[in-house]
Amino acid sequence: MEEQTKSCHIAIIDDMAADAELIRDVSNKYFEKHKGYRYEIEMYKSGGHLMEQIKEGKYYDIYLLDVEMPEKSGLEIAKEIKGCYPDAFIAFVTNHMQYALSAFEVGASRYISKRQLFDKLPEAYDHLLPKLDLLDNRVYVIESVSNIEKILYRDIYYITKYSKYLTIHHRHGETKVRKTLSIIMDELDSPEFIYIDKGCIANMAHIASCKKEEVVMRNGDTLKISRPRYKQVRECIMAYWRCEK
Repeated sequence: MEEQTKSCHIAIIDDMAADAELIRDVSNKYFEKHKGYRYEIEMYKSGGHLMEQIKEGKYYDIYLLDVEMPEKSGLEIAKEIKGCYPDAFIAFVTNHMQYALSAFEVGASRYISKRQLFDKLPEAYDHLLPKLDLLDNRVYVIESVSNIEKILYRDIYYITKYSKYLTIHHRHGETKVRKTLSIIMDELDSPEFIYIDKGCIANMAHIASCKKEEVVMRNGDTLKISRPRYKQVRECIMAYWRCEK
């Protein structure tokens, strides 16, 4: 069986460009030595820009935050990130060591002094990556004559039906497949996927809110709930959220 390549998406949030680039360089060198990961790194100068991207559906596994930044502090940004993605891993990389206790109160996994970056950031990755590997890494495989595509379950937002085709809306875009919703539901065989309408399946892991007759997804999309299904959908979402706590 083909070994699955692990993925790691990292966001660096630091208003000091030189510091952000150094963090990226140390991260690149780490992953060059750890070949089992397909990784991506993006840098942000402000938390506001990052949160705009998150609300549009952007997702990262690890967030490397400075504490003191313009507009919003790293502590405020960490709270907002955890509100959107409770499983996200946050590490503070900063010169301001006096905020360490507050950082752990907002769910940080590591608090690293920039003076110890070369030693402590690789140690943080050694600690965080095994935890990341324990998260849901199931994949849905789509095969065609010319291509095989693998989509992580946790990357799927929702699936819609149009004519004879389905569109899988996921973190990396959209993928079309010629199947029925009932077949893909059987293939997924996972309780976090529910019918919210006869033509739409939603992943409850990405539902941000549930209003009467609609759900709002974490990528900002709004999906209609059919009236006959509303009570059942609401009960399923509430049960799922209670289990997440």
